[in-house]
Amino acid sequence: MKIMRHFFLFFLFSISFTMLSGQTQRLILIEEATNASCGPCAAQNPAFDLLLNQNRDKLTAIKYHWYFPGYDPMHNHNTVENLARVAYYGINGVPTAMIDGVIENRSGFGYPGSPAGYNQTIINEYAAVTSPFEIDMFHRLSVNEDSIFVTMRIRAAENVSGSFKAQIVVIEKHINFATPPGSNGEKNFSDVMKKMLPDHLGTNLPNSWQSGDYMIITHSWKLQNIYNMDELGVVGFIQNTINKSIKQAANSSIEMFAPYYDTDASLTKISNLSETNCMGKIIPKVVLANFGQNPLTSVDIIYHVNGQNPENYSWTGNLTYLASEEITLPEISFSVNAANEAVVYLLNPNGTTDQFLQNDTISKTFNAAVVTPNAVKLMLKLDTNPQETTWEITNSAGSILFSGGPYTQSGALIQETFVFEESDCHIFTIHDSGNNGLAIPGFFALFYGGNIQIISGTSFGSMAFSQFDVDATVAVEEFEKPVEISVYPNPVINQGFVSFSLLESKSVTIEIFNSVGQLINKTDKGMMNPGIYDFELATKGLDKGVYFVKVNIGQDQITEKFTVIN
Repeated sequence: MKIMRHFFLFFLFSISFTMLSGQTQRLILIEEATNASCGPCAAQNPAFDLLLNQNRDKLTAIKYHWYFPGYDPMHNHNTVENLARVAYYGINGVPTAMIDGVIENRSGFGYPGSPAGYNQTIINEYAAVTSPFEIDMFHRLSVNEDSIFVTMRIRAAENVSGSFKAQIVVIEKHINFATPPGSNGEKNFSDVMKKMLPDHLGTNLPNSWQSGDYMIITHSWKLQNIYNMDELGVVGFIQNTINKSIKQAANSSIEMFAPYYDTDASLTKISNLSETNCMGKIIPKVVLANFGQNPLTSVDIIYHVNGQNPENYSWTGNLTYLASEEITLPEISFSVNAANEAVVYLLNPNGTTDQFLQNDTISKTFNAAVVTPNAVKLMLKLDTNPQETTWEITNSAGSILFSGGPYTQSGALIQETFVFEESDCHIFTIHDSGNNGLAIPGFFALFYGGNIQIISGTSFGSMAFSQFDVDATVAVEEFEKPVEISVYPNPVINQGFVSFSLLESKSVTIEIFNSVGQLINKTDKGMMNPGIYDFELATKGLDKGVYFVKVNIGQDQITEKFTVIN
Protein backbone atom coordinates (compact mmCIF):
# COMPACT_ATOMS: atom_id res chain seq x y z
CA MET A 1 0.00 0.00 0.00
CA LYS A 2 1.37 3.41 -0.94
CA ILE A 3 0.66 6.02 1.70
CA MET A 4 0.97 9.75 1.24
CA ARG A 5 1.84 11.16 4.60
CA HIS A 6 2.32 14.75 5.71
CA PHE A 7 2.74 15.35 9.39
CA PHE A 8 3.13 18.32 11.63
CA LEU A 9 2.90 18.54 15.36
CA PHE A 10 3.15 21.42 17.73
CA PHE A 11 2.65 22.12 21.40
CA LEU A 12 1.04 25.33 22.54
CA PHE A 13 1.21 26.50 26.13
CA SER A 14 -0.74 28.54 28.67
CA ILE A 15 -3.94 29.66 26.96
CA SER A 16 -5.94 31.82 29.36
CA PHE A 17 -7.84 29.65 31.82
CA THR A 18 -10.95 31.76 31.23
CA MET A 19 -11.30 30.12 27.83
CA LEU A 20 -11.92 26.73 29.44
CA SER A 21 -14.50 25.38 31.84
CA GLY A 22 -12.60 22.46 33.38
CA GLN A 23 -13.49 18.89 32.46
CA THR A 24 -15.48 18.38 29.28
CA GLN A 25 -18.11 15.95 28.07
CA ARG A 26 -16.67 12.62 26.94
CA LEU A 27 -17.56 10.91 23.68
CA ILE A 28 -17.33 7.16 24.30
CA LEU A 29 -15.24 5.01 21.99
CA ILE A 30 -16.48 1.50 21.20
CA GLU A 31 -13.97 -0.81 19.51
CA GLU A 32 -14.78 -4.33 18.35
CA ALA A 33 -12.75 -7.20 16.96
CA THR A 34 -14.91 -9.11 14.49
CA ASN A 35 -14.75 -11.29 11.37
CA ALA A 36 -17.02 -11.90 8.37
CA SER A 37 -16.76 -15.69 8.77
CA CYS A 38 -17.39 -15.75 12.53
CA GLY A 39 -20.70 -17.36 13.54
CA PRO A 40 -20.94 -15.69 16.98
CA CYS A 41 -20.22 -12.34 15.30
CA ALA A 42 -23.26 -12.77 13.04
CA ALA A 43 -25.34 -13.73 16.07
CA GLN A 44 -24.32 -10.79 18.28
CA ASN A 45 -23.55 -7.91 15.91
CA PRO A 46 -27.11 -6.96 14.81
CA ALA A 47 -28.34 -6.20 18.34
CA PHE A 48 -24.98 -4.67 19.29
CA ASP A 49 -25.00 -2.35 16.26
CA LEU A 50 -28.59 -1.36 17.04
CA LEU A 51 -27.51 -0.35 20.56
CA LEU A 52 -24.62 1.67 19.13
CA ASN A 53 -26.79 3.42 16.56
CA GLN A 54 -29.28 4.40 19.27
CA ASN A 55 -26.47 6.18 21.12
CA ARG A 56 -24.53 7.97 18.40
CA ASP A 57 -24.83 11.20 20.40
CA LYS A 58 -22.84 9.52 23.18
CA LEU A 59 -20.36 7.35 21.29
CA THR A 60 -18.38 6.62 18.17
CA ALA A 61 -17.12 3.23 17.00
CA ILE A 62 -14.33 1.39 15.16
CA LYS A 63 -14.43 -2.25 14.02
CA TYR A 64 -11.18 -4.20 13.49
CA HIS A 65 -11.58 -7.24 11.23
CA TRP A 66 -9.45 -10.13 12.51
CA TYR A 67 -7.97 -12.96 10.44
CA PHE A 68 -9.83 -15.77 12.29
CA PRO A 69 -11.88 -17.88 11.84
CA GLY A 70 -12.10 -17.44 8.07
CA TYR A 71 -12.07 -15.27 4.97
CA ASP A 72 -12.76 -11.56 5.43
CA PRO A 73 -11.89 -9.06 2.65
CA MET A 74 -11.96 -6.17 5.14
CA HIS A 75 -9.19 -7.88 7.10
CA ASN A 76 -7.16 -8.48 3.94
CA HIS A 77 -7.33 -4.78 3.02
CA ASN A 78 -5.21 -3.89 6.07
CA THR A 79 -3.80 -6.97 7.75
CA VAL A 80 -1.02 -5.26 9.74
CA GLU A 81 -3.11 -2.68 11.57
CA ASN A 82 -6.09 -5.00 12.13
CA LEU A 83 -3.77 -7.60 13.67
CA ALA A 84 -1.80 -5.06 15.67
CA ARG A 85 -4.83 -3.37 17.20
CA VAL A 86 -6.45 -6.66 18.21
CA ALA A 87 -3.13 -7.85 19.66
CA TYR A 88 -2.83 -4.56 21.59
CA TYR A 89 -5.81 -5.59 23.70
CA GLY A 90 -4.64 -9.20 24.05
CA ILE A 91 -7.75 -10.50 22.27
CA ASN A 92 -7.71 -14.17 21.24
CA GLY A 93 -11.25 -14.61 19.97
CA VAL A 94 -14.04 -12.74 18.18
CA PRO A 95 -16.36 -11.02 18.64
CA THR A 96 -14.83 -8.98 21.47
CA ALA A 97 -15.78 -5.38 22.19
CA MET A 98 -14.07 -2.68 24.24
CA ILE A 99 -15.62 0.45 25.72
CA ASP A 100 -13.16 3.29 26.29
CA GLY A 101 -10.32 0.77 26.23
CA VAL A 102 -11.94 -1.59 28.75
CA ILE A 103 -12.97 -5.17 27.97
CA GLU A 104 -16.05 -5.31 30.17
CA ASN A 105 -16.87 -8.51 32.06
CA ARG A 106 -19.72 -7.95 34.49
CA SER A 107 -23.00 -9.72 35.11
CA GLY A 108 -24.73 -10.56 31.84
CA PHE A 109 -21.52 -11.11 29.87
CA GLY A 110 -21.10 -14.65 28.60
CA TYR A 111 -17.36 -13.97 28.30
CA PRO A 112 -15.14 -10.89 28.63
CA GLY A 113 -16.02 -8.35 25.95
CA SER A 114 -19.07 -10.18 24.61
CA PRO A 115 -20.99 -7.63 22.50
CA ALA A 116 -24.25 -9.15 23.76
CA GLY A 117 -23.32 -8.09 27.30
CA TYR A 118 -23.34 -4.36 26.61
CA ASN A 119 -26.50 -2.41 27.41
CA GLN A 120 -27.85 1.10 27.86
CA THR A 121 -26.89 1.21 31.54
CA ILE A 122 -23.21 0.59 30.73
CA ILE A 123 -23.21 3.23 28.00
CA ASN A 124 -24.83 5.78 30.30
CA GLU A 125 -22.29 4.98 33.01
CA TYR A 126 -19.33 5.66 30.73
CA ALA A 127 -20.96 8.72 29.17
CA ALA A 128 -21.28 10.31 32.61
CA VAL A 129 -17.49 10.34 33.07
CA THR A 130 -16.00 13.69 32.08
CA SER A 131 -12.78 14.09 30.12
CA PRO A 132 -9.68 16.24 30.72
CA PHE A 133 -9.32 16.76 26.94
CA GLU A 134 -11.22 18.36 24.09
CA ILE A 135 -10.81 17.21 20.47
CA ASP A 136 -11.74 19.11 17.30
CA MET A 137 -11.32 17.42 13.91
CA PHE A 138 -12.02 18.10 10.28
CA HIS A 139 -11.14 16.37 7.02
CA ARG A 140 -11.29 16.99 3.31
CA LEU A 141 -10.75 15.03 0.12
CA SER A 142 -8.34 15.94 -2.66
CA VAL A 143 -9.78 17.45 -5.83
CA ASN A 144 -9.80 14.10 -7.60
CA GLU A 145 -10.98 12.36 -4.41
CA ASP A 146 -8.10 9.93 -4.24
CA SER A 147 -6.66 11.18 -0.93
CA ILE A 148 -8.03 12.27 2.44
CA PHE A 149 -6.49 15.01 4.60
CA VAL A 150 -7.22 15.07 8.33
CA THR A 151 -6.54 17.76 10.95
CA MET A 152 -6.91 16.98 14.67
CA ARG A 153 -6.69 19.60 17.44
CA ILE A 154 -6.30 18.49 21.06
CA ARG A 155 -6.69 20.87 24.00
CA ALA A 156 -6.39 20.21 27.74
CA ALA A 157 -9.46 21.29 29.68
CA GLU A 158 -7.59 20.92 32.97
CA ASN A 159 -4.12 20.07 34.23
CA VAL A 160 -3.41 16.45 33.35
CA SER A 161 -0.38 14.18 33.18
CA GLY A 162 0.27 10.65 31.99
CA SER A 163 1.49 8.64 29.02
CA PHE A 164 -0.81 9.39 26.10
CA LYS A 165 -1.09 8.71 22.38
CA ALA A 166 -3.37 10.24 19.77
CA GLN A 167 -4.91 7.96 17.18
CA ILE A 168 -6.56 8.97 13.91
CA VAL A 169 -8.58 6.27 12.16
CA VAL A 170 -10.19 6.42 8.72
CA ILE A 171 -13.34 4.29 8.72
CA GLU A 172 -16.04 3.29 6.27
CA LYS A 173 -19.24 3.92 8.19
CA HIS A 174 -21.40 1.42 6.33
CA ILE A 175 -20.46 -1.38 3.92
CA ASN A 176 -23.33 -3.31 2.37
CA PHE A 177 -22.63 -6.43 0.28
CA ALA A 178 -25.13 -7.97 -2.14
CA THR A 179 -23.97 -11.40 -0.97
CA PRO A 180 -22.10 -12.29 2.23
CA PRO A 181 -18.34 -11.82 1.76
CA GLY A 182 -17.56 -14.44 4.41
CA SER A 183 -19.17 -17.64 5.59
CA ASN A 184 -21.33 -16.35 8.48
CA GLY A 185 -24.09 -14.76 6.38
CA GLU A 186 -23.43 -11.14 7.38
CA LYS A 187 -23.87 -8.65 4.56
CA ASN A 188 -23.91 -5.35 6.47
CA PHE A 189 -20.88 -4.01 8.33
CA SER A 190 -20.43 -0.72 10.16
CA ASP A 191 -17.54 1.46 11.35
CA VAL A 192 -14.94 -0.61 9.50
CA MET A 193 -11.32 0.45 10.09
CA LYS A 194 -9.62 1.23 6.78
CA LYS A 195 -6.40 2.97 7.86
CA MET A 196 -4.75 4.27 11.04
CA LEU A 197 -2.74 7.47 10.60
CA PRO A 198 0.17 7.41 10.41
CA ASP A 199 -0.13 3.76 11.55
CA HIS A 200 -1.25 1.70 14.56
CA LEU A 201 1.52 3.23 16.70
CA GLY A 202 -0.25 6.60 16.63
CA THR A 203 1.30 9.90 17.72
CA ASN A 204 3.03 10.37 21.06
CA LEU A 205 1.61 13.23 23.12
CA PRO A 206 3.31 15.30 25.83
CA ASN A 207 3.32 13.68 29.27
CA SER A 208 2.27 16.84 31.10
CA TRP A 209 -0.45 19.30 30.13
CA GLN A 210 -1.58 22.54 31.73
CA SER A 211 -5.15 23.73 31.29
CA GLY A 212 -5.27 25.38 27.88
CA ASP A 213 -2.30 23.59 26.29
CA TYR A 214 -3.08 22.38 22.81
CA MET A 215 -1.52 20.73 19.81
CA ILE A 216 -2.46 20.02 16.22
CA ILE A 217 -1.75 16.86 14.23
CA THR A 218 -2.32 16.47 10.49
CA HIS A 219 -2.03 13.44 8.23
CA SER A 220 -3.09 12.40 4.77
CA TRP A 221 -3.68 9.04 3.14
CA LYS A 222 -3.99 7.91 -0.46
CA LEU A 223 -7.31 6.07 -0.39
CA GLN A 224 -7.34 2.32 -0.98
CA ASN A 225 -10.08 -0.33 -0.94
CA ILE A 226 -13.01 2.02 -0.31
CA TYR A 227 -16.38 0.54 -1.28
CA ASN A 228 -18.43 3.76 -1.07
CA MET A 229 -16.80 7.20 -0.92
CA ASP A 230 -19.95 8.69 0.60
CA GLU A 231 -19.45 6.50 3.68
CA LEU A 232 -15.95 7.74 4.55
CA GLY A 233 -15.48 8.96 8.11
CA VAL A 234 -12.66 9.70 10.54
CA VAL A 235 -12.48 8.94 14.26
CA GLY A 236 -9.88 10.39 16.60
CA PHE A 237 -9.12 9.43 20.17
CA ILE A 238 -6.61 9.86 22.99
CA GLN A 239 -5.47 6.70 24.80
CA ASN A 240 -3.48 6.18 27.98
CA THR A 241 -0.65 3.85 26.94
CA ILE A 242 -0.25 2.38 30.43
CA ASN A 243 -3.78 1.19 31.24
CA LYS A 244 -5.28 1.53 27.71
CA SER A 245 -8.11 3.79 28.92
CA ILE A 246 -9.57 6.15 26.32
CA LYS A 247 -9.58 9.72 27.62
CA GLN A 248 -11.58 11.27 24.78
CA ALA A 249 -12.87 10.51 21.29
CA ALA A 250 -14.28 12.56 18.42
CA ASN A 251 -15.78 12.28 14.97
CA SER A 252 -14.33 14.41 12.21
CA SER A 253 -16.45 16.86 10.25
CA ILE A 254 -15.94 18.72 7.00
CA GLU A 255 -16.13 22.07 8.84
CA MET A 256 -12.82 23.75 9.75
CA PHE A 257 -12.44 24.76 13.39
CA ALA A 258 -11.77 28.43 14.19
CA PRO A 259 -8.32 29.70 15.28
CA TYR A 260 -7.58 30.92 18.80
CA TYR A 261 -5.48 33.95 17.75
CA ASP A 262 -5.16 36.57 15.02
CA THR A 263 -1.35 36.33 14.81
CA ASP A 264 0.13 32.92 15.56
CA ALA A 265 3.17 31.80 13.54
CA SER A 266 4.34 28.32 14.45
CA LEU A 267 7.27 26.01 13.79
CA THR A 268 5.80 22.54 13.52
CA LYS A 269 8.67 20.33 12.37
CA ILE A 270 12.45 20.25 12.13
CA SER A 271 14.13 17.72 9.84
CA ASN A 272 17.16 16.93 7.67
CA LEU A 273 19.23 16.45 10.83
CA SER A 274 21.24 13.29 11.27
CA GLU A 275 20.81 11.43 14.55
CA THR A 276 24.59 11.71 14.90
CA ASN A 277 27.06 14.17 13.40
CA CYS A 278 30.75 14.21 12.56
CA MET A 279 30.68 16.76 9.72
CA GLY A 280 30.28 19.83 11.94
CA LYS A 281 27.62 21.32 9.68
CA ILE A 282 23.89 20.95 9.04
CA ILE A 283 21.31 22.17 6.51
CA PRO A 284 18.12 22.12 8.61
CA LYS A 285 14.62 22.06 7.19
CA VAL A 286 11.67 23.45 9.14
CA VAL A 287 7.95 23.57 8.54
CA LEU A 288 6.48 27.02 9.11
CA ALA A 289 2.72 27.08 9.73
CA ASN A 290 0.15 29.79 10.25
CA PHE A 291 -2.34 29.07 13.00
CA GLY A 292 -3.62 32.60 13.27
CA GLN A 293 -6.60 34.23 11.62
CA ASN A 294 -4.51 36.78 9.70
CA PRO A 295 -2.41 35.67 6.69
CA LEU A 296 1.27 35.23 7.57
CA THR A 297 3.41 37.22 5.12
CA SER A 298 6.80 37.60 6.83
CA VAL A 299 8.83 36.28 9.77
CA ASP A 300 12.47 36.10 10.88
CA ILE A 301 13.82 32.57 11.44
CA ILE A 302 16.77 32.44 13.85
CA TYR A 303 18.77 29.21 14.22
CA HIS A 304 21.96 27.91 15.82
CA VAL A 305 23.65 24.77 17.18
CA ASN A 306 24.83 24.79 20.80
CA GLY A 307 24.37 28.57 20.89
CA GLN A 308 27.16 29.05 18.38
CA ASN A 309 26.99 31.74 15.66
CA PRO A 310 23.20 32.28 15.27
CA GLU A 311 21.97 32.82 11.71
CA ASN A 312 18.96 34.90 10.65
CA TYR A 313 16.83 33.89 7.67
CA SER A 314 14.12 36.36 6.63
CA TRP A 315 11.11 34.56 5.16
CA THR A 316 8.39 36.18 3.09
CA GLY A 317 5.33 34.60 1.53
CA ASN A 318 1.59 34.28 2.09
CA LEU A 319 0.28 31.53 4.38
CA THR A 320 -3.43 31.47 5.15
CA TYR A 321 -4.91 29.87 8.28
CA LEU A 322 -3.59 26.30 8.76
CA ALA A 323 -1.38 26.53 5.67
CA SER A 324 2.27 25.50 5.98
CA GLU A 325 5.51 25.59 4.01
CA GLU A 326 8.72 23.57 4.32
CA ILE A 327 11.78 25.83 4.31
CA THR A 328 15.37 24.72 3.73
CA LEU A 329 17.65 26.95 5.77
CA PRO A 330 21.19 27.82 4.61
CA GLU A 331 24.01 25.59 5.86
CA ILE A 332 25.42 26.40 9.28
CA SER A 333 28.72 25.18 10.79
CA PHE A 334 29.47 24.39 14.42
CA SER A 335 31.93 22.62 16.69
CA VAL A 336 30.68 19.09 17.39
CA ASN A 337 30.22 18.22 21.07
CA ALA A 338 29.41 14.83 22.56
CA ALA A 339 25.81 16.08 22.89
CA ASN A 340 24.42 18.83 20.62
CA GLU A 341 21.20 20.79 20.19
CA ALA A 342 19.92 22.55 17.10
CA VAL A 343 17.47 25.34 17.98
CA VAL A 344 15.22 27.30 15.59
CA TYR A 345 12.86 30.08 16.65
CA LEU A 346 10.69 32.82 15.13
CA LEU A 347 10.64 36.59 15.57
CA ASN A 348 8.50 39.46 14.21
CA PRO A 349 5.65 37.68 12.38
CA ASN A 350 4.13 40.24 10.04
CA GLY A 351 6.44 42.80 11.66
CA THR A 352 4.59 42.56 14.98
CA THR A 353 4.51 40.47 18.17
CA ASP A 354 3.25 36.89 18.08
CA GLN A 355 0.20 36.50 20.30
CA PHE A 356 1.32 33.05 21.35
CA LEU A 357 5.07 32.64 21.80
CA GLN A 358 5.31 29.11 23.12
CA ASN A 359 5.00 27.43 19.70
CA ASP A 360 7.64 29.66 18.11
CA THR A 361 10.63 27.49 19.04
CA ILE A 362 11.58 24.00 17.93
CA SER A 363 14.73 22.03 18.64
CA LYS A 364 16.38 18.66 18.17
CA THR A 365 19.24 17.03 20.04
CA PHE A 366 21.84 14.78 18.47
CA ASN A 367 25.13 13.20 19.50
CA ALA A 368 28.57 13.09 18.01
CA ALA A 369 28.83 10.29 15.46
CA VAL A 370 30.04 6.92 16.68
CA VAL A 371 33.48 5.74 15.68
CA THR A 372 33.22 2.50 13.72
CA PRO A 373 35.75 -0.05 12.49
CA ASN A 374 36.62 -0.43 8.82
CA ALA A 375 33.73 -2.89 8.22
CA VAL A 376 30.06 -1.91 8.47
CA LYS A 377 27.03 -4.01 7.53
CA LEU A 378 23.54 -3.29 6.20
CA MET A 379 20.53 -5.56 6.64
CA LEU A 380 17.47 -4.52 4.63
CA LYS A 381 14.10 -6.29 4.57
CA LEU A 382 12.05 -4.98 1.64
CA ASP A 383 8.31 -4.40 1.82
CA THR A 384 5.65 -4.85 -0.88
CA ASN A 385 6.96 -1.84 -2.85
CA PRO A 386 10.65 -2.69 -3.35
CA GLN A 387 10.88 -0.32 -6.32
CA GLU A 388 10.49 2.60 -3.89
CA THR A 389 13.62 1.84 -1.85
CA THR A 390 17.13 3.14 -2.58
CA TRP A 391 20.16 3.90 -0.40
CA GLU A 392 23.70 5.20 -0.59
CA ILE A 393 26.80 5.80 1.53
CA THR A 394 28.77 8.98 0.84
CA ASN A 395 32.03 10.34 2.23
CA SER A 396 32.68 13.86 3.59
CA ALA A 397 33.33 15.13 0.05
CA GLY A 398 29.89 13.96 -1.07
CA SER A 399 31.18 11.12 -3.28
CA ILE A 400 28.99 8.00 -3.36
CA LEU A 401 31.01 4.99 -2.20
CA PHE A 402 28.23 2.38 -2.06
CA SER A 403 24.61 2.35 -3.22
CA GLY A 404 21.67 0.03 -3.82
CA GLY A 405 18.14 -0.12 -5.20
CA PRO A 406 15.61 0.31 -6.50
CA TYR A 407 14.73 -3.36 -6.04
CA THR A 408 12.29 -5.70 -7.74
CA GLN A 409 11.59 -8.58 -5.32
CA SER A 410 9.00 -7.92 -2.62
CA GLY A 411 9.98 -9.11 0.84
CA ALA A 412 13.59 -9.85 -0.12
CA LEU A 413 16.27 -9.73 2.57
CA ILE A 414 19.27 -7.69 1.41
CA GLN A 415 22.59 -8.05 3.25
CA GLU A 416 25.63 -5.94 2.43
CA THR A 417 29.07 -5.60 4.03
CA PHE A 418 31.11 -2.44 3.40
CA VAL A 419 34.87 -2.25 3.94
CA PHE A 420 36.30 1.29 4.10
CA GLU A 421 39.91 1.94 3.11
CA GLU A 422 40.17 5.47 4.53
CA SER A 423 39.23 7.12 7.82
CA ASP A 424 36.52 9.70 7.23
CA CYS A 425 33.07 10.91 8.25
CA HIS A 426 30.43 9.05 6.19
CA ILE A 427 26.69 9.40 5.68
CA PHE A 428 24.26 6.51 5.18
CA THR A 429 20.96 7.60 3.59
CA ILE A 430 17.92 5.47 2.78
CA HIS A 431 15.13 6.82 0.55
CA ASP A 432 11.54 5.77 -0.05
CA SER A 433 9.83 7.35 -3.05
CA GLY A 434 6.40 6.38 -1.65
CA ASN A 435 7.06 8.59 1.41
CA ASN A 436 6.07 5.83 3.84
CA GLY A 437 9.37 4.10 4.60
CA LEU A 438 9.36 0.33 4.88
CA ALA A 439 5.98 -1.10 5.82
CA ILE A 440 6.19 -3.74 8.56
CA PRO A 441 7.61 -6.40 8.38
CA GLY A 442 10.08 -4.38 6.27
CA PHE A 443 12.96 -2.74 8.12
CA PHE A 444 16.59 -1.68 7.79
CA ALA A 445 19.57 -1.76 10.16
CA LEU A 446 23.08 -0.40 9.62
CA PHE A 447 25.45 -1.83 12.22
CA TYR A 448 28.98 -2.95 12.99
CA GLY A 449 30.91 -5.21 15.36
CA GLY A 450 28.72 -7.26 17.65
CA ASN A 451 25.53 -5.88 16.10
CA ILE A 452 26.08 -2.35 17.40
CA GLN A 453 23.50 -0.26 15.55
CA ILE A 454 24.30 2.98 13.80
CA ILE A 455 20.73 3.52 12.57
CA SER A 456 17.64 1.35 12.04
CA GLY A 457 13.99 1.90 11.27
CA THR A 458 10.75 0.98 9.49
CA SER A 459 8.20 3.76 8.81
CA PHE A 460 10.70 6.57 8.29
CA GLY A 461 8.76 8.56 5.68
CA SER A 462 10.67 9.65 2.59
CA MET A 463 14.21 9.53 4.01
CA ALA A 464 16.34 8.57 7.01
CA PHE A 465 20.05 9.12 7.43
CA SER A 466 22.88 9.00 9.93
CA GLN A 467 26.55 9.97 10.00
CA PHE A 468 29.27 7.63 11.26
CA ASP A 469 32.99 8.17 11.73
CA VAL A 470 35.08 5.37 10.24
CA ASP A 471 38.50 4.61 11.72
CA ALA A 472 39.92 2.49 8.93
CA THR A 473 42.91 1.51 11.05
CA VAL A 474 40.69 -0.48 13.41
CA ALA A 475 39.56 -3.96 12.37
CA VAL A 476 36.05 -5.15 13.12
CA GLU A 477 37.31 -7.77 15.56
CA GLU A 478 38.20 -5.08 18.08
CA PHE A 479 34.53 -4.16 18.25
CA GLU A 480 33.11 -7.68 18.40
CA LYS A 481 30.95 -8.74 21.34
CA PRO A 482 30.29 -12.43 20.76
CA VAL A 483 27.78 -12.72 23.60
CA GLU A 484 25.28 -10.30 22.03
CA ILE A 485 22.39 -11.22 19.74
CA SER A 486 19.67 -9.08 18.19
CA VAL A 487 16.16 -9.86 16.94
CA TYR A 488 14.86 -7.86 13.94
CA PRO A 489 12.13 -6.61 13.83
CA ASN A 490 10.72 -6.88 17.34
CA PRO A 491 7.77 -7.39 17.58
CA VAL A 492 7.76 -9.97 14.78
CA ILE A 493 5.05 -9.87 12.13
CA ASN A 494 5.20 -12.78 9.67
CA GLN A 495 8.99 -13.01 9.62
CA GLY A 496 11.80 -12.30 12.10
CA PHE A 497 15.57 -12.66 12.15
CA VAL A 498 18.25 -13.23 14.76
CA SER A 499 21.66 -11.65 14.17
CA PHE A 500 24.97 -12.39 15.90
CA SER A 501 28.72 -12.40 15.36
CA LEU A 502 31.47 -15.00 15.71
CA LEU A 503 35.11 -14.20 16.47
CA GLU A 504 36.25 -17.75 15.85
CA SER A 505 34.86 -21.01 14.52
CA LYS A 506 32.24 -22.39 16.90
CA SER A 507 29.21 -24.67 16.86
CA VAL A 508 25.85 -22.90 16.79
CA THR A 509 22.31 -23.98 17.65
CA ILE A 510 19.22 -21.75 17.73
CA GLU A 511 16.30 -22.60 20.03
CA ILE A 512 12.91 -20.94 20.46
CA PHE A 513 10.95 -21.26 23.72
CA ASN A 514 7.45 -20.08 24.62
CA SER A 515 6.69 -17.95 27.68
CA VAL A 516 6.49 -20.99 30.01
CA GLY A 517 9.83 -22.40 28.90
CA GLN A 518 8.66 -25.09 26.48
CA LEU A 519 10.99 -25.74 23.54
CA ILE A 520 9.16 -24.85 20.31
CA ASN A 521 11.91 -25.22 17.71
CA LYS A 522 15.58 -26.13 17.56
CA THR A 523 17.91 -25.58 14.60
CA ASP A 524 21.44 -26.98 14.57
CA LYS A 525 23.72 -24.85 12.38
CA GLY A 526 26.80 -26.99 13.05
CA MET A 527 30.33 -25.56 13.04
CA MET A 528 30.41 -22.00 11.68
CA ASN A 529 33.33 -19.83 10.59
CA PRO A 530 34.03 -16.32 12.01
CA GLY A 531 31.74 -13.60 10.64
CA ILE A 532 28.46 -11.72 11.04
CA TYR A 533 25.39 -13.91 10.60
CA ASP A 534 21.64 -13.42 10.25
CA PHE A 535 19.16 -16.29 10.36
CA GLU A 536 15.42 -16.36 9.92
CA LEU A 537 13.56 -17.32 13.08
CA ALA A 538 11.17 -20.25 12.84
CA THR A 539 8.11 -18.17 13.78
CA LYS A 540 5.67 -19.31 11.10
CA GLY A 541 2.61 -20.87 12.70
CA LEU A 542 3.32 -19.46 16.16
CA ASP A 543 0.44 -17.87 18.07
CA LYS A 544 0.84 -14.25 19.08
CA GLY A 545 2.63 -13.81 22.39
CA VAL A 546 6.01 -13.57 24.08
CA TYR A 547 8.82 -15.99 23.12
CA PHE A 548 12.53 -16.40 23.78
CA VAL A 549 15.31 -17.24 21.34
CA LYS A 550 18.43 -18.87 22.77
CA VAL A 551 21.56 -19.00 20.65
CA ASN A 552 24.12 -21.53 21.81
CA ILE A 553 27.57 -20.48 20.55
CA GLY A 554 30.11 -23.02 21.70
CA GLN A 555 29.83 -22.98 25.48
CA ASP A 556 28.06 -19.58 25.52
CA GLN A 557 24.27 -19.33 25.77
CA ILE A 558 22.63 -16.02 24.89
CA THR A 559 18.86 -15.44 25.24
CA GLU A 560 16.72 -12.62 23.85
CA LYS A 561 12.98 -12.01 24.32
CA PHE A 562 10.75 -11.21 21.36
CA THR A 563 7.05 -10.81 20.68
CA VAL A 564 5.02 -12.35 17.86
CA ILE A 565 1.92 -10.48 16.65
CA ASN A 566 1.18 -12.63 13.59
